[in-house]
Amino acid sequence: MDQAAAVVKANAYGLGLDPIARRLWQEGCRRFFVAVAEEGIELRGVLPDARIYVLAGATAQTLDELTIHRLTPVLNTHHQCALWSQLPDPVPAALHIDTGMHRLGLPSDYDLRALPALELELVMTHFARADEWSNPMRREQLGRFAAWVPPLRDQFPGVLFSTNNSAAALSDHGASASELADVPRDIDRLGIGLYGVNPHIERDSQPAKQRLANVATLEAQVLQVRQVEAGAEVGYGSTYRVSEASRLATIGAGYADGIPRLLSNRGHVYFRGHRFPIVGRISMDSLVVELPDTEDCNLQEGEWVEIFGANLSVDDVAQQAETIAYEVYTGLGSRVRRLL
Repeated sequence: MDQAAAVVKANAYGLGLDPIARRLWQEGCRRFFVAVAEEGIELRGVLPDARIYVLAGATAQTLDELTIHRLTPVLNTHHQCALWSQLPDPVPAALHIDTGMHRLGLPSDYDLRALPALELELVMTHFARADEWSNPMRREQLGRFAAWVPPLRDQFPGVLFSTNNSAAALSDHGASASELADVPRDIDRLGIGLYGVNPHIERDSQPAKQRLANVATLEAQVLQVRQVEAGAEVGYGSTYRVSEASRLATIGAGYADGIPRLLSNRGHVYFRGHRFPIVGRISMDSLVVELPDTEDCNLQEGEWVEIFGANLSVDDVAQQAETIAYEVYTGLGSRVRRLL
């Protein structure tokens, strides 16, 4: 691999485009992928010298924005290619080949001779099942993509190739050369893996053994601690009743901040070696936890507890909420302060 590119779409997976992009640039990243032109324009304001690719490609509505803000479209259709080729001066673009995901990209049987006149700097594909270590589909997609490499190199000398997302990049480290088609991997497009989440769903697989560092912690402040008697009912709908005299702590974060409501009566928060169960329904702005009756549990008003982070992984939180870490991250609300 020549270099890694950072996928920072959806507000850098919900973690904050501005601070994340600045830090990645500081660490040496120079290529970035966003979903739509609006995100590219925002990123251009943060990183004036970055190479920014727009995965949605070019449309009649975004053509001027792409050129004015020096954004590189990832062309997905013959129509998009024709539209970009009509610019008065050639401007580099990227090309997406669909090798089996059937979401975006030119079909793998597209006749390259029909391609309009373009200046291509990058050609990519996207894997549908790279997060399943044992599934053969990734190798099948690589085989289809491999057929494109020689003619594209002949037509566009110096063009770069990109196949890997985070899951595929992690898989490469555990794969033998015979398992991988002879396809250049000039650029890896790293998304969720950059943000500390292992994308593999086969947790007993070889790639899953590679631990990724936690890079995101969500904390919320204790608003109130109260003593309640046995039988006290908690929250909307009274869905939880304490079995004996207990202490409850109200935490200032709710589903408006991105705390999944499905964590009601099943999730936890963490504080100094303790996991406190979330009791009652999570509200828009708050949630309640029950505290153990132990001397070492000294949670007080004004303290901060961990919703997810080094002690409660976002993967575990997502599993409890019957979703995936991507959705937990991207669901974080606008009033959550993003700090580096």
